[in-house]
Amino acid sequence: MKRFALVALLAATLFGVSNASATELKVKGSFDVYGMWSSNLMDFDSEIADGDNYMTTQRMRTYFTYQANENLKAVLGLELDNVWGDNVDNVGGDWGTDGKGNLEVKHAYLDFNFPDTAINVKAGLQYVALPGIFGNPVFDEDAAALVVSAPINDMFALAVGYSRGVDNDYNTEGVVGVDKDDADMAFLAAPITLDGFNVTPYFAFGWLGENSGASLSASDDTSVWVLGANAALTMFDPFTLEADLIYGAGESDDVETKGWYGALAASYKMDMVTPVLFTTYFSGHDDDLTDDNVLPQLAEGWGISPYTGGVRAFNTTYDTFSGVDNACWAIGLKLADISFVENLSHELTGAYLMGTSDEDAGVAFDEEDSAWEVYMVNKYMIYENLAAINELGFVYPEFDDVDDEDTSYFATVGFQYKF
Repeated sequence: MKRFALVALLAATLFGVSNASATELKVKGSFDVYGMWSSNLMDFDSEIADGDNYMTTQRMRTYFTYQANENLKAVLGLELDNVWGDNVDNVGGDWGTDGKGNLEVKHAYLDFNFPDTAINVKAGLQYVALPGIFGNPVFDEDAAALVVSAPINDMFALAVGYSRGVDNDYNTEGVVGVDKDDADMAFLAAPITLDGFNVTPYFAFGWLGENSGASLSASDDTSVWVLGANAALTMFDPFTLEADLIYGAGESDDVETKGWYGALAASYKMDMVTPVLFTTYFSGHDDDLTDDNVLPQLAEGWGISPYTGGVRAFNTTYDTFSGVDNACWAIGLKLADISFVENLSHELTGAYLMGTSDEDAGVAFDEEDSAWEVYMVNKYMIYENLAAINELGFVYPEFDDVDDEDTSYFATVGFQYKF
């Protein structure tokens, strides 16, 4: 059935567009393939076998834009992931390469402007993110959503959105539905742009049904709200300063949580390097199971490095390496856009992390734990759109309740083509 669906999709792409001469087809995407060598990648424990310490991974993303005119288009994004040699769940990474289970629909949405206005509507499977320096820790994810945005004047704009994250069951003939099985989120953002300064305050609210699997308590409905702002000061360019501040709370009949997050990043762009000094802070877990102090997270996309949140030079099948909880504070320095030789660039990040959760909260990374991380990316542009990339990552953990924690490291070599 999946093979038939793929054939039908390709046929629609080829023949549908040719028969609709008014519609222009645009294609863009990326292809990554790389090998990775690693040790203690997920657990900081050399006593526990990691399996093979080498793997080759590839990912291809292709986005088709069917554009009728400047005010109307539809977007389809497909993704193919393969680990070489892997045919678990029939993904086709082994000899034969004829897997049928690895084609994913990443995006599928309608994008249009109301006639004679700047009001834009996006409806469907799309990327939705609240603003943030390092991604947003509350909502930053592909999602089924409706987003309406419009400029009010040269300085002020509005965006409102709604997304359904869970809808596990529904009534059909002969099938009994389940009540309170949904999880929904709505948001309002108001970007303000001034000369040399911009700020985006926003508010988001979530409804999590007790049968959705997303609530704070398995026996109660949950409501979640967050109030935040992202700001950037650019009037002293090449010096820039960015800031995030978020406060949020979640409540059900049995459990309450409230917490905050803040981030600062100062950068200075020079000819051969851009140093970025940054710090982040998450409030941590409490030892009280019914009254916690963490920021509610619906579909977070936060990250500053491969081990802390999950940021890579390659598109990757991993979110984050290791079990470091993002309830921590971090301080670090990134040297970005380092270049001394034509077509060759480097990026170096160093960070110190410490947990903010109570030591009796039962989480993997608490206020008694810390870690040092170093991450480096080397990139050589073979062609304008083709890069050879090498990553080097290292973490030295210091866990209070572990006597012989081991360092973790990884290295990659591969290629990235953007088209």
